[in-house]
Amino acid sequence: MKKRFLLLTVLVLAIMTSIASAQDRPAITVWTKFNSDTPQNVQDEWMKAAVDDYNAAGGSITNVFQPYDQINSKLNLAVQAGGDVPDVSYVDGQFLGFYDYNGTLTDITEWVKAQSWFEDLSPAALSACTTPAGVILCVPTATPGSLTYYWTELYPEGFPATAEQLLNEDCPRLSADGRYVATFKGTENFGLEVAYHSLIRSAGAAISDEDGRAAWANDEMVKVIEYVRSLFANKCAPEIALAGGFDFENSFKDNSAAAILAGTWTYVFNNPVTAPNGTLYDLGADSIFTAAQDGQIGFAPPLAFEGGQPASNVYATAWAIPTGSANPDEAKEFINFTMESQRNADFGVAYGSLPSLLSARENEMFQTGYWQQVAEIQNTYGTAMPFLVEYDRGIAALAEVFTKCLTDTSLDIMATLQAAQDNYNNSIQ
Repeated sequence: MKKRFLLLTVLVLAIMTSIASAQDRPAITVWTKFNSDTPQNVQDEWMKAAVDDYNAAGGSITNVFQPYDQINSKLNLAVQAGGDVPDVSYVDGQFLGFYDYNGTLTDITEWVKAQSWFEDLSPAALSACTTPAGVILCVPTATPGSLTYYWTELYPEGFPATAEQLLNEDCPRLSADGRYVATFKGTENFGLEVAYHSLIRSAGAAISDEDGRAAWANDEMVKVIEYVRSLFANKCAPEIALAGGFDFENSFKDNSAAAILAGTWTYVFNNPVTAPNGTLYDLGADSIFTAAQDGQIGFAPPLAFEGGQPASNVYATAWAIPTGSANPDEAKEFINFTMESQRNADFGVAYGSLPSLLSARENEMFQTGYWQQVAEIQNTYGTAMPFLVEYDRGIAALAEVFTKCLTDTSLDIMATLQAAQDNYNNSIQ
């Protein structure tokens, strides 16, 4: 009886200790661009499930929705103002230079390297969270990237290996049939990142230096802009590419453009599509996948110059602990919770990108031809975005140079580049 009583006492104490321990865990706040309160898409639904599961496991977390185009700047403003900052926040990897310059994020290098999932991280994903000095400021969760979709009937030998072939051989061939070689967004940050970044890198053109200052006024960048000018001058690309919005996608949807310079997420929005043989694929986000399974659509690395290597953007969606986080230890617990392999795989699917954990990429969801090719392209050509102190403003300034020089061919390209570079650098002194 005494033994039973002792065992019962130990069991009760263990349960009470466990309950007390769970109750002692601090409540934390996370900022994301996902609306878990009233989910509108699969990304919101993933976040809702993560919050519910974390709280059910004994945690206490509140997700605060922030607009996707404001979350990075708002996080920095909160830290600089010394006000209420979240315990953990979603960040975009391309803002790494901005965060590093402003001291917005906590250095988590040693903690990340000590975690069980560290060796499982994709090197390309980790690089997008690591400064040139080797400091890890965030934990990558998924890596959207860039690639090319093309109609196989119009490129029977595959998408051209070089930008020169696209202009000099495929453009005359397809133009004779009333088609464009490719469509793309040729303006704004999106255009610079998705359409031009690979051309810039493969040409050996610098965008920024290691200190996050603009360094784009160089002969190689002039070559890139001259090349894109030739695409439009020879009607290789539709004029709608230089307009705002996303109407440029329509040229691929109706196959009047033989390819589209795209992102890994493009399949979610680029539908319905009609193949050159007239087959309509009106299956929502499955339209591109089904057309690919039927052999109508192929996938290739981003466009690159001869002698250079394609650059597939690695943006990296990530978690970070802001400077001034009230509960950094619990923030790390939440990050660890989301870095479980299945949960990381689910996030990748929801975000239209590869999960950052290599084990998550082995999930059956990523064993399709599309995701395997995306993984191969990222593993071979994955390139982090430019390290700019003011990323959004810097990319916007360079994108504006492209837009000006493409719409007004009388402009001197180098002079326009130099003026934009000087203006940007002077503003961050």
